[in-house]
Amino acid sequence: MLAYFIIGVSLLLALMVGSQAIATADPKKLIKALRISAVIICSLLAGFFILTGRFAYAPPLVVAALFFLRNKPLFSSRRPSTGQKSDVETDWLQASLNHDTGEMDATILRGRFEGRQLSSLSRAELGDFQQECAADEQTMAILESYIARNFDEDFTTEAGDNQSKEERTRASSSSGPMTRQEAFEILELGSDATVSEIKAAHRRLMKKFHPDHNGSDYMAAKLNEAKDVLLKS
Repeated sequence: MLAYFIIGVSLLLALMVGSQAIATADPKKLIKALRISAVIICSLLAGFFILTGRFAYAPPLVVAALFFLRNKPLFSSRRPSTGQKSDVETDWLQASLNHDTGEMDATILRGRFEGRQLSSLSRAELGDFQQECAADEQTMAILESYIARNFDEDFTTEAGDNQSKEERTRASSSSGPMTRQEAFEILELGSDATVSEIKAAHRRLMKKFHPDHNGSDYMAAKLNEAKDVLLKS
């Protein structure tokens, strides 16, 4: 009879605690109440079996009580992570970065390419867009990061790159008039480049190699000559 009395009291306590939690309609409190109820029941039953000399039944109940005392959810989701993304918006771009894959893209919010993704633009078009948003430092930082990821261009060593390109240009330039092949190489274009790509490459490189931006008069003159050779022939 004593065993039934203890069990009955335990169930009553569990019912009272559980009813209060359900009344609040708070899932967190409900789970907490269930955990407390389980601990009370297991502890009382373990104590009862110890007092009555039935020690074999007590250890499993003690283990169960300790289990419910854990500071962890009773039920946990095993669904795989969907990954984390970072979003940032500037005056020109709505950009997102997938931390799991490293993929980066952005929607252009204004200007000539409004509504398009950076991933849909050619390198020459990205150069055009650079010219449009050049005054916005935050947009330029995102754009340069995108170009570096997808076109293997390192903007952190711009001064050294400028000097290296000038040295290569000086070494490969002939004493006579510039050839079309030399012009394509100076503008970093393929021989099938279109007029718009030639103009975009010229604008992009003029900004990069202008004397006011770690460039030189020599490179500025060569870039202008290369554009003239390709557009006039």
